[in-house]
Amino acid sequence: MSAAGNIAAGRSARPRSIRRAPLWPALAAACALGTAAGTAAYVMRPHGPAQPVLPELHGVMSWSPGSQPAPPLPALRALRGRTVVLALVGPHCGAGCVLMRKELASVVRRLPAAERPAVVVRPARGVGAAGAVVYLVDRSGNERTGYLLPFAPSFVERDLRVLAEERTQ
Repeated sequence: MSAAGNIAAGRSARPRSIRRAPLWPALAAACALGTAAGTAAYVMRPHGPAQPVLPELHGVMSWSPGSQPAPPLPALRALRGRTVVLALVGPHCGAGCVLMRKELASVVRRLPAAERPAVVVRPARGVGAAGAVVYLVDRSGNERTGYLLPFAPSFVERDLRVLAEERTQ
């Protein structure tokens, strides 16, 4: 007998492996248990739509009440107790400032008379490439939020309404 014949004979001479129980019952049980656990987790979770957490104010920058005093401008001191829209306009603002003034005027007109802020426009240096910066100053004389040009007038309007609500609380 050759060496190849011995190897072939050795394989066939080995006893067959012990017959194992089929794995499908264990697999089915694991799937059923996983499904039951997933269903229980779904049923026990709180239902209702998830509400995204949005900032209270929508400016590029925002501050909590009392944390950022407004600049010490005489016009602002005279208006303490009222909400103020403070626009600081750079020397090279141009067409962006014309549009900003129209949008701010439109926002102020849409608000109820009791919620209308005072509007203060001042020339300023250092407002950067935006050309102007708009701040909302609360009735306590603190900056609450600020916008660079261009800004969304609807955000300014909503933020002014939020500041008006703070006044009544």
